[in-house]
Amino acid sequence: MAAFHVPEHFGQLPKLHVYVDETGDRGFSDRSQTQSPFFAMTALVVPQEDEWTVTYTAGGLRALVHSGQPQQLLKPIHWVEHFKAKHPERRSRAAQALASIPTARVIHVIAHKATLNQDTEMRRDKGVFYNFTTRLLLERVAHLAREWPGGKRLAIARLGQVKHMDHQDCTRYLDQVRSGNAATFGVPWEHIKWPPTWESTTRNGIQLADVHAGLLNSALSGHPQDTACAENLQKISHQLRRSARGELLGYGIKVIGDKRFITDRAWWADLKNR
Repeated sequence: MAAFHVPEHFGQLPKLHVYVDETGDRGFSDRSQTQSPFFAMTALVVPQEDEWTVTYTAGGLRALVHSGQPQQLLKPIHWVEHFKAKHPERRSRAAQALASIPTARVIHVIAHKATLNQDTEMRRDKGVFYNFTTRLLLERVAHLAREWPGGKRLAIARLGQVKHMDHQDCTRYLDQVRSGNAATFGVPWEHIKWPPTWESTTRNGIQLADVHAGLLNSALSGHPQDTACAENLQKISHQLRRSARGELLGYGIKVIGDKRFITDRAWWADLKNR
């Protein structure tokens, strides 16, 4: 570990529970870019005292998708498996359920693969791509924890495990960033309990982060002039992190690549202004 440490008194701060999952893939082959033109990571952030709402919401969604199989009620929910396009009612109810968590905040970091620098190392190394995206997400989590309404908090970050990804390598990279070996522009890293952990989808919060990421994927997979594809994303727009001036871009939604991948979409103005 690098020499950076979270000051002991920060451990006395009220806690935020942070759950992270991803959508899309990190490949840059022609096939990968056709099937998945973007990769995104999503953080669901909930105050510790409202953690019960995560348990309640995840349990309710499991009951919804496993209603015909009561023996499966503890089986984790997955967007790809349980919220397919042929189940629009499930997607709508999932968005409504997530929207009902009053104190939740959501952050998305979206990489538009076609407009990333052609020479960037992220195109050549999926690990570098993943690590950098994780860094941008956690930077925003750290700022959110410091600026949380009602007072500063300490964020406890749990990320969904990713196959074929070296999470220890990601931790080493983030340690270097936190220790000043990369420009972090005043990121308050001390507001994240260190190190973050990577966990399975048995964790309720990671299941809900997966559904949030799926709602984003559905919106981004639609035609840029289609507003219907983002109807469910709009239902949780009030949870997206915004600046003190109400700005969404760069806060609740960060784009790696050309911002127009997001801002030129027909539904962006409504999402931004809610």
